[in-house]
Amino acid sequence: MRFVMHPDMAYQYPIWWLGLAIAALGVILAVLVELSVRAVVPVEFRREHNDVAAAMFSIIGVTYAVLLAFVVMLALEGYNRAKAASYAEAALVLDVSDTAMGFAGPARAAMEDDIANYARAVITVEWPAQAEGRRSDLAGTYLNALDRMVVGLKRSTSAESNIQAQLLVSLARLRDARQERVLAAEAIIPAIVWVVLLLGGGLTIAFASFLGVRSLAMHLAMSSALAVSGALVLILVVALANPFRGDLRVSAAPFEHALAQIAGPKMPP
Repeated sequence: MRFVMHPDMAYQYPIWWLGLAIAALGVILAVLVELSVRAVVPVEFRREHNDVAAAMFSIIGVTYAVLLAFVVMLALEGYNRAKAASYAEAALVLDVSDTAMGFAGPARAAMEDDIANYARAVITVEWPAQAEGRRSDLAGTYLNALDRMVVGLKRSTSAESNIQAQLLVSLARLRDARQERVLAAEAIIPAIVWVVLLLGGGLTIAFASFLGVRSLAMHLAMSSALAVSGALVLILVVALANPFRGDLRVSAAPFEHALAQIAGPKMPP
């Protein structure tokens, strides 16, 4: 139950190790339930009710399969949304940098430093914090400084006024993209859903023991395969539920690419 209440602990281990652990627990549960039921309810008695049990088992199985599919789609949608938000934010970083090049002199250099520091803070501070389930607002301080700088710029020509207005729009869009990325770093699957997933999986495995199969080895093999298939889907949900955590987390590559372009050789003002 500790995993249910604190699912973040799952990201402290490699995904393959967690997959093996969950699959092994599912198999152990399936074996223990079948052996317990077999000791209490004779196989012949269960075989007499196989038709009814099989019909009910199919309903339970389909219901649980629909639930799994819904949760997987929810996790996948959140993962893709987080990835798209990261790419959009990195693209807006470049957009702000390119727009700032319309200015000349110290103002341009100061703006380029702030936007480069923003991208660098996202990569070196905020991304590792997200991977640990924490939140850092260091990059936001550079964004706020840049915003104040742009607002306080003195325009001498109409062209500079237009560039300033465009830069303010780009900064507003960057702030929105940043907020979307920060929100996407939150857990997508509520704790109650994890409870339902685990209880539903246990119920499905347990109900399989009501089927009367003459061969114990065959029944254990079928129940174990059922448990492993459910564990695989559960691992997929775990891997996608927190887009910025675990082995399959969203990469900071878009920001690294943007920083490389910003910090690269520049045309003289």
